[in-house]
Amino acid sequence: MSKKQTLNPNSISTLAPGCWVWDRGVGYRRHNTGNGGTWYIKYRAPIPGHYAANISPPMKQVKERLPNCRNKSQAEGVLMARKAAIFEGTYQPKKRAEPNTLSSFAPQFLDTKRHLRTVKKYRQQLNQHIIPHFGNKQLEAIGGQDVIAYYNQRLDTDAAISTVNGELACLKSFFSEVVKVGIVTVNPVRGIKLQNPNNVRDRLLSSDEAARLFAAAMEFPDFVRPLFHVLYHTGMRLGEALALQWSDIETEHARIVIRRSKSGEGRKVPLRDVLQGELIRWQPRTSGSQWLFPARYDASKPMQSIRKGWLRLCGEAQVSNFKPHDLRHNFTSQLQAAGVSDSTIMAITGHKTHVMLHRYSHAADASKVAAVEALPVPVLKPSDNIVRLEDSPQTRQLSKP
Repeated sequence: MSKKQTLNPNSISTLAPGCWVWDRGVGYRRHNTGNGGTWYIKYRAPIPGHYAANISPPMKQVKERLPNCRNKSQAEGVLMARKAAIFEGTYQPKKRAEPNTLSSFAPQFLDTKRHLRTVKKYRQQLNQHIIPHFGNKQLEAIGGQDVIAYYNQRLDTDAAISTVNGELACLKSFFSEVVKVGIVTVNPVRGIKLQNPNNVRDRLLSSDEAARLFAAAMEFPDFVRPLFHVLYHTGMRLGEALALQWSDIETEHARIVIRRSKSGEGRKVPLRDVLQGELIRWQPRTSGSQWLFPARYDASKPMQSIRKGWLRLCGEAQVSNFKPHDLRHNFTSQLQAAGVSDSTIMAITGHKTHVMLHRYSHAADASKVAAVEALPVPVLKPSDNIVRLEDSPQTRQLSKP
């Protein structure tokens, strides 16, 4: 209920909870609890927009809340300042503060990421899972228990542990940026213990499988054959191979230059003669594109997906459960079996640490058996203290039918 009367301590003290009192553009509203109230002002202000010089902008009534005002004099001072700004043409309408949510802060967070693959991955994780879960909940209200609830809920689905851990990594990076801009002071993801995905693959090619893959690749006239040779003979990541340009193939130095890798650094990979021959054979089929593997319908762009071609290759070779990245494991393990030092392997493959190197290298079962069989066998010297098992009474007793 609103009343127009003189504003004074008596009129304010007699207001019922939730009621108003106005006096010449200054108002006061008693809180619903009956304890204290809030001051307001009313004035007519121009509607924002672009108008011709000879046309006056239309006006509208504005009711502004003044939470920091303590008495009528302060409210009247604010009202006079607003009217003066309107008269001088410097008035700016007060914008309503937007709540800081995951959805509203996501564009600012993605702008801080430089790698396009990272931006694409984070955008997908945010849009598909993280933002729909937290909804319009403000960032300041999201705590560690909320993050744990999200993590457990995602683990209860069919999603792989490594996939959910990746989403938590995105959320942790997200809140690190939120802390940096000062919206919150504590990262709620920090300190949360993640499950170990234990997703290390040890899929290596047998000699028979390798022979079948090479034979099958020979039958493919498209990109499958050269791409298989690049991955097999260099141990590159698939993304590195698809990003190669013909200018990166330095035949005079027998090397392939990787300009930018997953770690953000480049490296040089030796170019084997057999691979060089395959690339020479493949180059005329790229229609003059700068890319080793141009996109199917636009040679000015690199290829993005090889899934169908890879499935055709593995199906033709009758090799199951084999991914393009497994060739990187296979290549690293072959180098180690050949006695190449770890430092040289890391320089070729681009592994940053020995931990990651050994994660991607596995000894074949045949190599393990051969290593164990090569161990020396102790030879016992004849002695009076040694009783031959075949001559003992117990052995003769056991040997009786």
